[in-house]
Amino acid sequence: MSNTLNRAGFTLIEIMVVITIISILTSVLYVSFNAARENSRDQVRQSDLKQLQLAIELYKAQNGSYPDSGCGAADSHFAGPGPAAPGNYTSCSDWIDGLTPEFIAELPSDPTSESETGKGFYYRSDGSKYKILVKNSVERNFITSYNQNFARCPGPSGNAACPAGTAPRSENTYALYSFGAERW
Repeated sequence: MSNTLNRAGFTLIEIMVVITIISILTSVLYVSFNAARENSRDQVRQSDLKQLQLAIELYKAQNGSYPDSGCGAADSHFAGPGPAAPGNYTSCSDWIDGLTPEFIAELPSDPTSESETGKGFYYRSDGSKYKILVKNSVERNFITSYNQNFARCPGPSGNAACPAGTAPRSENTYALYSFGAERW
């Protein structure tokens, strides 16, 4: 009789190699899916901005002026649902007065989280002009030029159009606005 045993199965080294390969493939897939999710959330933000813009314009067509900023915010303040950012930002759940439910079913919220100060949707209006922001939330589809949709002009002074050839005010903030509110 022979002292050698016939064994069927894997060695510890083979199992470790397989686990390592599976781990590497999983991490690559996770990174790819994460990028796709970020891109998708940015597209949701853009779509929500366009829906808000349409609702605001419908409100103006029916009422003769743009809806006021909610939260009892002054004309010089932005209102939004998340924690108020420092400066001219105010926070409440009904951040655009009179828009829901007649012109839009509900006001959107940021697809990730509006629990962080200074992130999420904000609106400002003085009745004759308005600006809507998705502030500090853009994850992948950044604004790199004023030629892009949703670009935000640099600085609060004046109402001239965005200067060509200069860097946008914020690459991770989307903005839509009426004429005259470019630089808010």
